[in-house]
Order: sequence, then C-alpha cells, then structure tokens
Amino acid sequence: MSRADELAKTDAERVCLAALREATGAGDDPMERHCVRQFLIAERMASDRGLEVNRELLLCATFLHDAGLYDSVTTGDVYVADSRRLAERTLAPFDWPPERLALCLDAIEQHHAQRSRWKWGAEVELVRRSDLVELSRGLVNFGVSRAGSTSSSARFPASGLYRLIARSRLHRGWAASGEPRAHLHAAEQAPRDTSGGAAT
Repeated sequence: MSRADELAKTDAERVCLAALREATGAGDDPMERHCVRQFLIAERMASDRGLEVNRELLLCATFLHDAGLYDSVTTGDVYVADSRRLAERTLAPFDWPPERLALCLDAIEQHHAQRSRWKWGAEVELVRRSDLVELSRGLVNFGVSRAGSTSSSARFPASGLYRLIARSRLHRGWAASGEPRAHLHAAEQAPRDTSGGAAT
C-alpha cells in the first residue's frame, strides 16, 4: 500500500486518488508522490500556524491540482482550469456544500497565483504555498524548515517529477502561453515573503 493509499481515508479522498491514477495511468508514480509531499507540507504549515483546516478538502485538492497536465484530462485550456474541472466532476457525487466545493476548486485553480490567497480561504493559500515549498525543495519555505521539507522528499522521492513536468509542458507548448512558470522555476517565481510571517 502506498502512502497516498494510507492518507486517503474517506470516500471522496479515495475517489480523487483514483481519478489522479486514471489521469496518470500509474500508481505511486512521481506525480502521486509529489501530491503526497505537498499535502504533508500543507498539513505542517497549518499546524505551525494553529489553523483549523478541512483535511479532506486539502487532500482532494492536492491529489488533483496537477491532473490537467495529462492528455486524458486536458481540453486545451490552461491546465489548472482543466484540473479544476476534473475535480468538480469527481466530487459532484458527494454533494459537498457549495462553499466547500468552491474552496477546493479555487485551491486547485489558484495554486500558481503570484500573490497571497489567504483571503480566498486558508486551504487555498496552503495549497499554493506547499506547492512552492515542495517544488523548490525548501528554497522557498514560508517558515517551514528546509530539513522538514526535504525529509518528505527523502521518504517519498521526487525522482522523475521534474522530467515529467518538463515533458508535459513541452508537449503542450505552454512555455510561451503566458501561464505562470512556477513548476519549472519555483524558486525564482516565489513571493519574497519566505518567513511565514503575516500574509499580505
């Protein structure tokens, strides 16, 4: 059993994990491990700040935030929008309250936003920040120790992730699309507030 399987405790979480695996055509692959590392970092950030967040929402969002990279999911739109649409379809049977569903979908679509998204909801900003911390391997930290962020990488190796993302972007031709390039240049594109202090 993979770490993602261990984390997925509710029906919604398991269905989102299954949707990710259907998109990637694999299980416990580089993308799945990226999602696991990102979720664990987001959980730690929430704990460090004393934030009460919806665990199920956060895990569903991290599982599906990059699913739009894959040919089986894309519509030709920017991939964060395709990821949002997949999550909306996947979660529809669970009849989440509209506000909760919107929070999850916003967390997915806004995870490359260049400015803080605290005002959108804690989960939205935590998904954004944890993605930057994870992909930059702790160079961008928002108050999370680099040792803490790299420990997740040691337990769930990132081998193959950056090659996968680069191949997907080249295949889709997104480098010239104007879409934020945080996947390939997380450290350079990150906000300068890395202290974990009050958000703006």
